[in-house]
Amino acid sequence: MEAQGRSVKGLDWVSLLMADVKDGVGVYLSVFLLTVRRWEPDEIGIVIAAPGIVGILVQAPAGALIDRTTYKRWLLVGASLIIAACCLVVVLSTGFTPILVSQLVVGLTQSVYAPCVAAITLGIVGHSLLAQRIGRNESCNHLGNMLAAIAAGLIGRFISYEGIFYFSIAQCLALVAAVFIIREQDIDHCLARGAEKDEKEADAAGVKTLLSNRKILVFTVAMALFHLANGAMLPLVGQKMGLVDPQNSSLYLSAAIIIAQGVMVFVANYAGRAAENGRKKVLVLAYLLLPVRALLFAFIDNPYALTAIQLLDGIGAGLFGVLSILMIADLSKGTGRFNLLQGVVYSAIGLAAALSSILGGFVVKHFGYPIGFASLAAIGGLGLLFYWFFVPETKDSSTDQEIEAVEAHASAVPQ
Repeated sequence: MEAQGRSVKGLDWVSLLMADVKDGVGVYLSVFLLTVRRWEPDEIGIVIAAPGIVGILVQAPAGALIDRTTYKRWLLVGASLIIAACCLVVVLSTGFTPILVSQLVVGLTQSVYAPCVAAITLGIVGHSLLAQRIGRNESCNHLGNMLAAIAAGLIGRFISYEGIFYFSIAQCLALVAAVFIIREQDIDHCLARGAEKDEKEADAAGVKTLLSNRKILVFTVAMALFHLANGAMLPLVGQKMGLVDPQNSSLYLSAAIIIAQGVMVFVANYAGRAAENGRKKVLVLAYLLLPVRALLFAFIDNPYALTAIQLLDGIGAGLFGVLSILMIADLSKGTGRFNLLQGVVYSAIGLAAALSSILGGFVVKHFGYPIGFASLAAIGGLGLLFYWFFVPETKDSSTDQEIEAVEAHASAVPQ
């Protein structure tokens, strides 16, 4: 138990340090290209969308690989070193092509992080403790994002925007060290892929089999609609802040991320506990807040107000990060393809986020920021309706029903 406790602590550190690493500094690239390199919004949209486009192609195969391999820790190590190299390319290159290629490579490697950490978590704690553990993982991850945003904001404001990328490289190296805190012998690789027993079949379930399940199909569509509305939102807000006050844009953007991530730390912990009583009713709040946030961004220009609105993103993303993984675990339980299903869902999310960035950049260039955000709000409203009317509850309540039946039978027996 003491040894496994070390691995659980390792999960804390990996989740904390994985923060910005998995996205290759994410939204800061958008502002860097706009304010430092003076790129056009549509060019920025293409580069920001590049990782998602690659993810569409590799996410499902990456999930299948994670199901099969017993070298999950080494996948995280390799991905982190590659992300570090891509950050270095962004700093040293000025042309469109090298930076685009670096982001395509980011998309290839970042597909490993979420399913691999979730698989290792499931392999260590099992299904019964997964909800609370995923909540803790997400809390640590959001705390890491918050601390990284504080550091990045200060570096971007008082040193240079390039310094943010060097900071991300340092995070990558620290993550490599954290991965080795997790002990290989504490990971049950059979359990890590959602198998209920030590089955040897390599093809317990394939993509076609998974998607033939209506519950899985509608869930995947709902996840995609959420990110079609959400994917371009923060990068566009960062651009809007950069145009209003270029000198302080990194501070505004960092403050927005800090507010959101700070809220997520607490929301993720709550979500892990609340999800024990059902998944759907908890996640619906994230869908409700998405169009509201987009409409506020459409009609408000004050950078302080834009920053404050990110409170809503903190609530929605905190819920989504926990509940999406738990619902995938519910839907894949017993199939032996937990990570493959993660890959399929994340492929749909990657496609949606990429289309969101391209659509957002195009609409903003031709019609302005208010129409761009209003378009995202309309998509968010559609996603809310689809989720509520078509996605079922995924938590298996058969055990609870059996207990209730036994209690009802006992109460009916004459004393």
